[in-house]
Amino acid sequence: MRVGKVLLQAVLFSAWQGLVWAEDRALDSLGLDSHPAAGERPLVPHIDPLVYDPKLSLREVVETALANFPKTFVAQAFGEEARAWERRARSVLPGPVALAGNYSGDRIGDNTGAWAVDTELILPLWKWGQRAIAQRVTEKAQQYAEAYRRGLRLEVAGLVREALWEVKLRETEYQTARKILALSERLLAQVRRRVEAGDLPRTDLLLAETDFLKAQSDAVAAEAEWMHARWRYRNLTQIDKAPAQFEEVLSAQSAITPEHPLLTALTLRIEEERARMQYVRYEADVGDQQILLTLGSRHEQVGRGGETLNSINARLSIPLFGGGYQAPNVAAVRTALAEAEAQRGEVHRQLERDLHEAEHLLQVDRIQLKQAEARRKLAEANLELAHKAFAAGEMDLIDLLKVQLMAQEALRDAERWRVQIKRDIARYNQVVGELP
Repeated sequence: MRVGKVLLQAVLFSAWQGLVWAEDRALDSLGLDSHPAAGERPLVPHIDPLVYDPKLSLREVVETALANFPKTFVAQAFGEEARAWERRARSVLPGPVALAGNYSGDRIGDNTGAWAVDTELILPLWKWGQRAIAQRVTEKAQQYAEAYRRGLRLEVAGLVREALWEVKLRETEYQTARKILALSERLLAQVRRRVEAGDLPRTDLLLAETDFLKAQSDAVAAEAEWMHARWRYRNLTQIDKAPAQFEEVLSAQSAITPEHPLLTALTLRIEEERARMQYVRYEADVGDQQILLTLGSRHEQVGRGGETLNSINARLSIPLFGGGYQAPNVAAVRTALAEAEAQRGEVHRQLERDLHEAEHLLQVDRIQLKQAEARRKLAEANLELAHKAFAAGEMDLIDLLKVQLMAQEALRDAERWRVQIKRDIARYNQVVGELP
């Protein structure tokens, strides 16, 4: 009777375990492991809401995040600077007009009634070629402002990509932890029934309860990390929606090209600084001030009751030898140019390093996924046999828990590498400068 009872329990447990694993595989094949199960209650009351919207695209999320990104104010400032240069280049005069007047008389002196009034209209004039240089600075400033915004869009796209895949990875880890918790809970119920029936010692129940509490703790921690990732995404984008589909196709680009948005922006920055240096050098070579055309009139009377004399005059002032005065300005622009060139070189080298790492990681992670899938299949088969052996009384609970722990680790690895591969593709696209 004892042997028959054990065999019956083994058959029933094996059938039950087969249904459990069949159910889990069915959920995996349907892709339902990426979202919380219907009616599943959170383990912790704190929830950071995030809705997956099938109508929302990755590009739309990037544009929304860009509009709320603090560095957008810097992009606006560059645009305003370009418009300021445009106003200067289009101006008829390179500077403000000045009006001067002068009066002189001899009342406190000889008191002969002599007086004189001088008026002057001072007009600054463009130096030869100066306006053309200002127009070139305007052109480069406008191009850089647009390129900076494009580079900023790529930067924000990288942050959004990382935030979305972090949410996905943490969500996958949470769902895996919930699966493991459910299996541990079922095992605990089975052990409790067998302890109550007298088939297992009470120490096995304590082991099963300890395993269940550990699985519960892991699930709580995974849920917390998932909520943290959701909050970071919302903090970045300032919205509580995420695209339901944001997987990307691997870019065909295999090298860092000069057309990369970051390199394009820095190249235009260098060209703008060169134009600025040409503008400042021109002022230093020709003179430190503008050419001034002064148009004036003079009205004077040499004595009381005498005839008033009226005259007009014109004066042209050409500044010379202002190089020493302008030397600090030239040096400052040269320093800005050197910094821009150095920054471009550093960014280019960093992009090449990032591309090499992205290519290598993608290759490595694909192998990792293949191995993890093989481990998962073996672990599932081993766990199924272990459960049958435990139900038949051929294996102790502690040995079953060891096998189950290896199976859980294999499941976690397989689920994690599936997501990691897709994340690697997004990172590769980011490095080569692909915009969503």
